[in-house]
Amino acid sequence: MLLAGCAGLQPKASEDQRRAAEINAELGISYLRQNDLMQAERALERAIQFDPRLAMAHLGMASLRERQDLLDRALEHYRKALALDPDDPYVQTNLGDLLCRQGEVAEGRALLEQAGTNPSYRARHVALVGAGVCDLKAGETERAERRIREALEIAPRFPDALYEMARLTYQDGRPFQTRAFLSRLRALDVVTPESLLLCYRAEMQLGNREDALRCAQRLMRDFAESEEAAELQRLEQERG
Repeated sequence: MLLAGCAGLQPKASEDQRRAAEINAELGISYLRQNDLMQAERALERAIQFDPRLAMAHLGMASLRERQDLLDRALEHYRKALALDPDDPYVQTNLGDLLCRQGEVAEGRALLEQAGTNPSYRARHVALVGAGVCDLKAGETERAERRIREALEIAPRFPDALYEMARLTYQDGRPFQTRAFLSRLRALDVVTPESLLLCYRAEMQLGNREDALRCAQRLMRDFAESEEAAELQRLEQERG
């Protein structure tokens, strides 16, 4: 409410200022997609100067600050964007996801639920997976599974949903299902250190040492410097 009040005190931009802000915000977001963070920052700063009440500019700046690992500043801009446009599902999803990652599960989940139930939101599946991850943090496995499966009904090839289902089923003691979800992920040519370590764990739990070693070898070959590779080495040492 404080942010909404502050936004209300800003003088309204002229039509030309608003258009200039929109152009610069779009440009900044385009630079973000190209990973040109310096140019993105310049364009987004100009956008906010032209019109501090443009939610899209604050959303872009929040994404930039998140990329720069400046999470407090990212939250500040996400909250400004939400105050200016409380029904924007993209703002709800991004802010909700960051809040969940920072342990603010209740607030984050509420925002993700709102975005996930918006029938006009083209990325509903993203919000649903985010809400499911929040549910897992809260220890609500069944609720998390329902949400992530709903996301897969909308987008059956969404890698994040497939990985989260693999992780969930492994944690829930269902390694056969874990293997199935990881297989679907590999079919999309999506291989990450996280998925390879999970593959190793699941195959070891199933007693398939040979398959587990194949996952381990690829992890050590392709992602030798990752945290997952270090964790794999620790697990192997414990097993002797």
